[in-house]
Amino acid sequence: MAVFSYRARDDKGSLITGNMDADNIKAVYMQLDSLGLYPVSVSEVKGIGGTSGATSIKSLLGGYQKITYDDLIFFTRQLQTIIKAGIPLISGLKALEEQTTKERLKNIIRDIYMDIDKGKSFSEAMARHSDVFPEVYISMIRAGEIGGVLEDVLERLIGMLEFQMKTKEMIKSALRYPVMVIVSLMVAFFVLVTFVIPKFVPLFKSAKIDLPLPTRIMILINDIVQQYGVYLIAGVIILIVGFVFYKRTENGRLQWDRFKLRLPLLGDILHKIYMSRFANMFENMIRAGVPVIKALEIVSKTIGNAYIAGKIDEVGMKIEKGKGISRPLKETGIFPPLVIHLVSTGESTGSLEEMLNEVSNHYDREITYSVGRLSAWVEPILTAGLSIMVLFMALAIFMPWWNMMSAMKGGG
Repeated sequence: MAVFSYRARDDKGSLITGNMDADNIKAVYMQLDSLGLYPVSVSEVKGIGGTSGATSIKSLLGGYQKITYDDLIFFTRQLQTIIKAGIPLISGLKALEEQTTKERLKNIIRDIYMDIDKGKSFSEAMARHSDVFPEVYISMIRAGEIGGVLEDVLERLIGMLEFQMKTKEMIKSALRYPVMVIVSLMVAFFVLVTFVIPKFVPLFKSAKIDLPLPTRIMILINDIVQQYGVYLIAGVIILIVGFVFYKRTENGRLQWDRFKLRLPLLGDILHKIYMSRFANMFENMIRAGVPVIKALEIVSKTIGNAYIAGKIDEVGMKIEKGKGISRPLKETGIFPPLVIHLVSTGESTGSLEEMLNEVSNHYDREITYSVGRLSAWVEPILTAGLSIMVLFMALAIFMPWWNMMSAMKGGG
């Protein structure tokens, strides 16, 4: 059996590359066709085989590879193609293993079909790899197995994973520019205080003139840095390490996640992202046949914010007592009136899934608008901050020179 390298396109036109073990090129084409891929080119890879030691090292290194959203989406899409084509699950997973290039995912797929072969269900086999497959993913697969609608569930999972990847990118987009500018300001200030100011301080101190306020502040900052710089750095490091450890505690994580929702400008965007994620995941869980209380339990674990997760748990407990859904949502104080109104409408009309979809779509549009508005607000604010800092440094350095020159002219 030889190793063949292939390039193919899926039904959306995306280019996919990888390696596959097969007896000949024709077998590769047939295997790609069974996966719903359209071959572009196939060629034999020469010199592949290696030693068992090299294979072991490769397998060991593969265990540390990160499985990204892209990997999970690709796996799910190919799995759906296999189910849709009527290929037996174990055979389809073996085909996926062969055409997967990431070593860790290849090992996981192998473990899954071996567990299925031993009599475990698909969801049980996946549950052994909960570090890769989120609980919401496993629960929806389990519901799809029970209801016999695995193909539909996989389609919803693809949409949900793509949505989560998009919201994650939105958060990064919202934070990227402010973080870059603030870090740049901090670096510039550090360079000025450490390397530029010390060149002028001795001259200004020796000058027999009244120094302007900006210069006196600059000299004071320089004295503090020169005398206590090591202690300041040590203090900052201790604070950062302490914050990291505190944030890992249950109470620390709760307080930090609550604080993020109160941040000016960013807090509103984060709140909308979590509301959209809540509606999207809750909708998909219900459509997959997961009971409401169980769905809320899973959503709370995967929402990404400990404070909101606690509120969702409260909702679940109140639903168990027969209070419905919309009323407990309102009592938490975290869900906006729009969410409560649409959920209430969905409850009374039997169209909860459609209303949750409306919530998700609404906040999806709102997030896009808010991120754009954030950039419009943050850019002038940070530019003004940078300008003020530059002006302060310029006045602190040049005003004493003007005073010294005036004193020299007066003395002459």
